[in-house]
Amino acid sequence: MSNLIPGQDVSYLVDGSASVHSLPTAALLPFMLEDTHVQSVMKIISADEDEQGNYNFSPISNLGMMYLYVHNRDKRRKASTKKEYLRELLVLLRYVTELGKADIRELTRMDMELFQSHLEQRTKKSSTLGKKVVIVQSFLKWCYEENYLSKNIARGLRPVHKNRAEIPDHDIEETDLRQAIAYYEDNPKIKALLLILATSGLRLNEVIAPCWGDLYYDPRRKRYYLRTKTKRDKLRHAHIKDYALEALLEYRRRLGMCTEVNGKDSSPFYPNRHHKHYSLSSLSTSLSQCMAEAGLTTIHGNRITPHYLRHYFTQTAYAKGAPLDWISETLDHSSTKITKDNYLSRIMKKERDVSDYVDL
Repeated sequence: MSNLIPGQDVSYLVDGSASVHSLPTAALLPFMLEDTHVQSVMKIISADEDEQGNYNFSPISNLGMMYLYVHNRDKRRKASTKKEYLRELLVLLRYVTELGKADIRELTRMDMELFQSHLEQRTKKSSTLGKKVVIVQSFLKWCYEENYLSKNIARGLRPVHKNRAEIPDHDIEETDLRQAIAYYEDNPKIKALLLILATSGLRLNEVIAPCWGDLYYDPRRKRYYLRTKTKRDKLRHAHIKDYALEALLEYRRRLGMCTEVNGKDSSPFYPNRHHKHYSLSSLSTSLSQCMAEAGLTTIHGNRITPHYLRHYFTQTAYAKGAPLDWISETLDHSSTKITKDNYLSRIMKKERDVSDYVDL
């Protein structure tokens, strides 16, 4: 079975066998994540381009369509996004096999309604379910627009309404955060990270991805800034507070690394003990454990993750009068609605509570 997906063979993207549908995701993902076959497949579909400029996708297998979809050059998807999309689309492919069908082109609108029910039974959170449905729906719509599907079966998938009750509280008391920072006073590695995340609103990955050379001093504003890429692949110049930087410098000193600001230094901005970049998953797990050890929780006593510090930053900035659109821009949200709904919903509801107008 391991030889069914050879690294240099595009046959499964063109005349794929239905037997491939039953392969484990782990066997398919490495092959599907490589974009080395895009040009080869593009030559095939463009060979019979019609007078309206439409490509001929009919010879392409289901795997081939998924491959072209995730590697669409117009979308500029990150590797992690491609992997997430492929995992969900491969679930669809296995569903086709379970129905006794050999191809997604045999699916009906009713099949897709049943597929959503299938997902609902296996997915607890509405937010997670919503992501799964959107990925499959957008893929099927694209297949229909490219005339690969004769029917718009994506209509069988319904929008998923988020259950706001599922969203955990992210409120952190400032005094609790200060105590956690004080707990790591002699551990600049953790102290620096807590300070940077809480006072910049950066995501953890936006701290570990940059190099030391991405840190620079702005003489006009008399501040240090870190150039980093956001989740939407935008460039952000994040203000790094002096006291947070001092803790980071002490950590780098203990590692025997450069502490002078040097635009040509390619070492990690926040290095591990081997002077290498951290992996997101390992550092996230480690920092979560460190915060728990320091007794840092939400105001309701719930366990927190590094991302909660981004919520702390947002809520604190808003509480101290920062304009909503400035906060949204700083966080690199595509709209203020995301900031309001996902970060400030509870605070704003309390502000609009009319009980202040009624008293006895």
